[in-house]
Amino acid sequence: MTSRRRTAAAIGLALFALAGAALPALLAPAAWAEVPVLADRWSGPGSVRPPFKKLLVVGITRNAPARRRYEDLFVSQIRGRELQGITSYPIVPDLEHPADRDKVLETLLAGGVDGVITARLVSLDDRDEKEWAEAWRREVEAVVPIRAYVQDSLNSLPPEGSLYGVEFALWGVDSGQRLWAGRSHPVKIKKIRKDANLLVQDVMTQLIFENRL
Repeated sequence: MTSRRRTAAAIGLALFALAGAALPALLAPAAWAEVPVLADRWSGPGSVRPPFKKLLVVGITRNAPARRRYEDLFVSQIRGRELQGITSYPIVPDLEHPADRDKVLETLLAGGVDGVITARLVSLDDRDEKEWAEAWRREVEAVVPIRAYVQDSLNSLPPEGSLYGVEFALWGVDSGQRLWAGRSHPVKIKKIRKDANLLVQDVMTQLIFENRL
């Protein structure tokens, strides 16, 4: 790729990311039930892109079709970045009833994984969006290592419902810390599966724009 093309691609990516950040201010909140994109983002300190080589994607939900859909889409995008991406569902097919809950993460991280992307579904059928948004912000700003996060998430998988929020995070395995996080607007489960590509593309765009991938 020539220098001119690289510059044009970088400008296009920046405009796309900025447009995504501006959309929530332009559309009414109800519209987001039909447009599954990120509602909020957080990025940890530091601006140096982690030297990832092998990224694991873990969809944390009891909804198996949604889990497979998100993991497959992320891995496809990751491989497009010339990184090795692997899904977790062939390794631990049933997160709700694993053979050994205490060893799930050790099993998943075996094989030289140096980064993890998590996508966790949070039930909003009986939860106020504002309360969820505030709780999410508190959590991402706290120091929660990936092992504790995954363990707590597996112990509190939400029941099947109709309205969810999706929480995304990028983790470094060596540090065990969250490097980046984002959350969706409330989304109906059918839209979560049908338009998963829109959310995944939005997450990947932000990760690249913020020099995390």
